[in-house]
Amino acid sequence: MSIEEIFKITAAIIASLGGSALLLGAFSHWLGSIWAKRMLQNERAKHEESLQKLKAKNEAVLEDLKAQIDTFKQKELNRHFDKLAIYKDVVHIVSEILRELEAVATSKQESISAEVEHSFALNRNKAYGYISLVSCQDVLDRYNDMIDFFIPLLYEGKKATWVEMREKSDLMLNAMRIDLGINEGEVVYRGGR
Repeated sequence: MSIEEIFKITAAIIASLGGSALLLGAFSHWLGSIWAKRMLQNERAKHEESLQKLKAKNEAVLEDLKAQIDTFKQKELNRHFDKLAIYKDVVHIVSEILRELEAVATSKQESISAEVEHSFALNRNKAYGYISLVSCQDVLDRYNDMIDFFIPLLYEGKKATWVEMREKSDLMLNAMRIDLGINEGEVVYRGGR
């Protein structure tokens, strides 16, 4: 055998093995890419399923939170209107006694009428209870300061000016306004009478 023949045989063997190796490599690459695509599809499906479950769970939690917020808002709104109604009743009671105290302070009448005094005695304790149920301590303190100021005027003959009486009621009104969330500043009587 000549060197030429040896090269030809060797080249033929390498070519035959190289061709099949090339075919085997190409087949392996093709099969590997199919498996990789399937594995990727399976992983995507698992992640998509997990994502859908998480999304559904989050939507349920969000709906529950919305319902809780709506319930809370309704309770707060009802509480606000209850507070407003009670404050209106208190203002009515205070207005009635202030009218009488003003009449006595300005010498328009000699004394507080028995009917108004009786109404005040009865309703001031109711107002205290109502305020205690719905209000903050500051409103209750201002109410008590005002009532404590009025009692000696009613029952002990103590004298006070209209300005002093009005200031006590304004302090209570301002505390009520703050409690109701009306924060545009204090109200002050600026009239001449």
